[in-house]
Amino acid sequence: MAAELFLRDYPELRPFVLSNVRPTGVMIGAGAYGSVEEVAIPGAICASKTIHDFFQDRHEFQAADLHRVTAQFVRECQLMSSLRHPNIVQFLGVAFFRGSRLPALIMERMLTNLHDLLDPDMDPPPLPHAPKPFFPLSLKCTILHNVAGGLAYLHERSPPVIHRDLSARNVLLSAGMVAKIADLGVARIVPRMRVAATMTKAPGAGVYMPPEALENKPGDNEEQEKKSRYGPSVDVFSFGVVAMFTISQTFPCDLLAPIYRDERRQIVGRTELERRIEYMNMIYSQLRKKHPLIQMIEGCLDFPEDRPSIREVLRMLEEARAEVRDEPVDMNKLELMRALRTLPKSQEDLQTDVQELQQKLQIIAREKLTLSQELERKEAALIRSQEAVVREEQRIEEIRQRETELLEAKDRELTETQQQLWRKLNEKEQRLEAKEQQLLEGQQQLEELTRRIAEKDELVSDMHHHITQLTEELQQKVDEV
Repeated sequence: MAAELFLRDYPELRPFVLSNVRPTGVMIGAGAYGSVEEVAIPGAICASKTIHDFFQDRHEFQAADLHRVTAQFVRECQLMSSLRHPNIVQFLGVAFFRGSRLPALIMERMLTNLHDLLDPDMDPPPLPHAPKPFFPLSLKCTILHNVAGGLAYLHERSPPVIHRDLSARNVLLSAGMVAKIADLGVARIVPRMRVAATMTKAPGAGVYMPPEALENKPGDNEEQEKKSRYGPSVDVFSFGVVAMFTISQTFPCDLLAPIYRDERRQIVGRTELERRIEYMNMIYSQLRKKHPLIQMIEGCLDFPEDRPSIREVLRMLEEARAEVRDEPVDMNKLELMRALRTLPKSQEDLQTDVQELQQKLQIIAREKLTLSQELERKEAALIRSQEAVVREEQRIEEIRQRETELLEAKDRELTETQQQLWRKLNEKEQRLEAKEQQLLEGQQQLEELTRRIAEKDELVSDMHHHITQLTEELQQKVDEV
């Protein structure tokens, strides 16, 4: 019912709604913005991100802000559905679960995140000195190149898409160690009045944010604030911190205050690079002075107007990858290292894992049964369709045969009619020729009669002339007498 009410108010979200989404009971993680659980859809295991309800106990935000956030949620779903890139976690749709006013985001399931891969035991305390798993520089460069490629795809869209919350926890890795950017758009969904509070609760979340994004400039309107605080340079700064973490494998807390007093008691500001100099020293000790990775990190942590574009970052990463001479990393070894770090530490943990596996097997068995039943139904429907097609083909063949027979009969009838017409025409032509012959003979007879009449007329004329002469002679003789 809640889903129908939601879709009634926001029908543009309906194309993204997935059906048959079932939670598996496996919790993947939780963060400042929401929790991530494993879910099953027919034929695949996916991840479901449920955004926290920030309006639960805040009566003043119940009406207008809930509508604004929901509308923003719908817009972000439309945006995420349009993104297709190998280094962006694929958005699959939304699903409705109890306990949240917003639908859950359904995404592709990934193996782990970059934060847990680099330092799985970190809480994080500053500069932990526990042994770290070894990862070759070539793999680190490849991961960073994947992330930069995803950011370049986002920044070069029209209009540019800004992540605004890039961190090592938002860089997810597949079993083949392909890095993909996650949580795109979530920072724009959560209300701004709550973001600051949640950022302070998330361990290390503010480390990735540039100083201009944390400043509150009085007098700026909302549009000016967006331009100044959330441009592409924000993501470039966050990427630089991710790169520092990746290369040093130590969480780069900003240990020093942004300002201090020098020996003359003057207030002096520190750059972000100076605040993290201890971590940079670790990188300086590993790489040569003008190594492309060092230049890239220093540029990313510079002032906003001096930071490189993400396309320039990609170029420096390509130069760095060309310099790396490490042996190719064995992905099976990486998976083995990850498996060793996640072995159960007690019988209870082992039993819990067994129970989870049994639950997954039950889910898979149910899905298999459902798929088998669906396959049987589809096969039966296919057989029925094939039989219907055969019957239709037979009916069409019968119609074609009847039409052929009818055409042949019509052809025979037409042939006979033509022959009859030809015979009648020949007979008429013969009769016409006979009549023409008779007419010709009549004309000849008429000519003969005309000639004879002319001869008789001439004879009569001669006789008349002779009689006239005789009459004249007789008259003369009478006169003489």
